Amino acid sequence: MTLNSGTPIEGKPSAQHPAPIAAITRAPGTGLLDRLFKTAVVILTLFILLAILFGIGRSAIYKIHAYERGLHLRGGRFISVDNPGWHIQIPLVDTVIIVKVNERLGYIERIAAMTSDDVTMDVSLQYTYRVLDPKRFALEVDNPERIVFEFVQGKLRDVVNTKDMTEVMHSRAELNREVMETLREKEEQYGVEFITVQIQSASPPEEVVTAIKDRMVAVQRQEQAQAEAAQRRTLADAEYYTAQKEADGEAYQITKLAEADAQRISLTSAAQQEAVRAMLEELRGKGELAEQYIQLLIAQELKENSKWIISGTDTAPVIELRDTP
Repeated sequence: MTLNSGTPIEGKPSAQHPAPIAAITRAPGTGLLDRLFKTAVVILTLFILLAILFGIGRSAIYKIHAYERGLHLRGGRFISVDNPGWHIQIPLVDTVIIVKVNERLGYIERIAAMTSDDVTMDVSLQYTYRVLDPKRFALEVDNPERIVFEFVQGKLRDVVNTKDMTEVMHSRAELNREVMETLREKEEQYGVEFITVQIQSASPPEEVVTAIKDRMVAVQRQEQAQAEAAQRRTLADAEYYTAQKEADGEAYQITKLAEADAQRISLTSAAQQEAVRAMLEELRGKGELAEQYIQLLIAQELKENSKWIISGTDTAPVIELRDTP
């Protein structure tokens, strides 16, 4: 193909037809975008570095509060107990276990415990303790709070087993003291100190309470019956005493009346005898008329008496005039 020397080849610039300026130079805003991009990269890098440093600082610096203690471990080995304040650790190497050492509250609610007189009691206990040795409490005891709870519960049952039902219900101060004494046996081992122990409630089950109430009612009724019987006995004794005194008075009165009657009869008889004796002496030797008068007197006397005493000498024969069978 023959080309004219004056016609340039399509797509290739020539001296007569230079390339456009837009094809060989940048746009006016390209440099500003590059600078903004570089600035953003620098800021982002700084932010990332600051975040990394902040994270490292937070993991390296820690604070222990006044109610806490820190167990500082390095590579799993115990180093020291950290007191309240700011401390430094090596990130990813050291470990700090925070242990609260302020007073804690525990509560045992209605556990069944057998007394020495074989009565099952429902007992509730409240106790408080604090951690004295955080290393022993957290590192030498697995689940220490649970172990302390179970230990207190077991000791409570042991103490209740030595008491009868009445002591458990009415001697709580003594029961608290004995429970506290038994708890102190394990304080050093668990790294704690027990502060208070208080029995909240102690009562037998419902069926036992019902039986106790029935027995109390029976005892009250028995006491009431005994009181009424004693009152009746006292009244009977008083009535008997009064009747006896009345009987004694009547017997005494009858005795005195009988004695007076006997004395009256005796005096009357003596007087009559004296009168008859005097009359006989007067009529002695007076003849037949005197004898008839004596017979008349005897007949009149026999109408009133069945016995007659005739005495003319020292002896006084008694003539029985009543009919005898």
